[in-house]
Amino acid sequence: MSILKGFVRHALSLSRESFLTGRGCRAYVALFAVLPLLGSCAPAGIMPDMLDGFQPVSYQPVGIGEDVVKLAVHESGRGKPLILLHGLGASSYTWRKVIPDLAKSYRVIAIDLKGFGKSDKPLDSRYSLLDHARLIEDFILRRKLRDVTLAGHSYGGGIALAVALNLQESGYDHVSKLILVNSIAYRQPLPFFFQVLRVPIVGELGLSLVPPEVQMARALTIAYYEDRKVTDETIDAYASSLRSEGGRHALLHTIDQLDPELADSFSRRYKNIELPALVMWCSHDKIVPLGYGRRLAKNLPNADFTLIPDCGHIPHEEQPEATLKAIRKFSADHSG
Repeated sequence: MSILKGFVRHALSLSRESFLTGRGCRAYVALFAVLPLLGSCAPAGIMPDMLDGFQPVSYQPVGIGEDVVKLAVHESGRGKPLILLHGLGASSYTWRKVIPDLAKSYRVIAIDLKGFGKSDKPLDSRYSLLDHARLIEDFILRRKLRDVTLAGHSYGGGIALAVALNLQESGYDHVSKLILVNSIAYRQPLPFFFQVLRVPIVGELGLSLVPPEVQMARALTIAYYEDRKVTDETIDAYASSLRSEGGRHALLHTIDQLDPELADSFSRRYKNIELPALVMWCSHDKIVPLGYGRRLAKNLPNADFTLIPDCGHIPHEEQPEATLKAIRKFSADHSG
């Protein structure tokens, strides 16, 4: 596995310019040609859901007509509902280090988004941010959840913002607080890895031919500040969704439907979100840089900003204690 990681890190570390000028193209051709042969070095089995030990999974039908899917829900604890939405390419597994503590104070509801984790992975085209948001809205309304704290990381944070805006503008008051963790919120350049996946044919070939463990090893080394914290267990857990056609389809179609104009439209409406919001950001985020977090905290009328040191893009994995401390303080400050 270490040889495999080393090879892919060299090939995928090339800049966008080198990719376009030929050197990167040759590296990718070599990567696609060699990695299927090396794939036997990587684990082949489906990783069991590592949350099952303390959060039995249930399934909630959401959507209408052809849009109906079953979302996998990991629920534990008692108290007011805290919904956790993971980022792109992840699952509820990402919250594993903070859920046990949060469940002491909340009814924690970690949801696998459509196409990810254990949720349905239909081969349709309804994977836009608004599509995901509508399903989460439907989940909240079907479950008749009130006084919800809605937390989202990265892409899940963008969904949380959309849900809060849509429910508020529709006259629903089900969401009472927001927690936005290194959240997408504005138009920004896509990470190079995502740019490659959006290239027709190249993206599909890459996901089909490159072992999922290799793809996730590279993605996690970008997302983490300290590479040593990226374990084989974490890589395998993240890679599990990409071992199925539906999982690869969901990732490609979600990335392909990232819409800069939608981000512009939403960002103009953030000033209307009066909910107490915690904007939590890592000090060394290479995927959604810190400047976007500070901007978001300024644009939300009732936001607290917390900076988590020594982490990249996933504070609840790299710095779980600091993440929990920030959530506890936010909850105490807005307990009314």
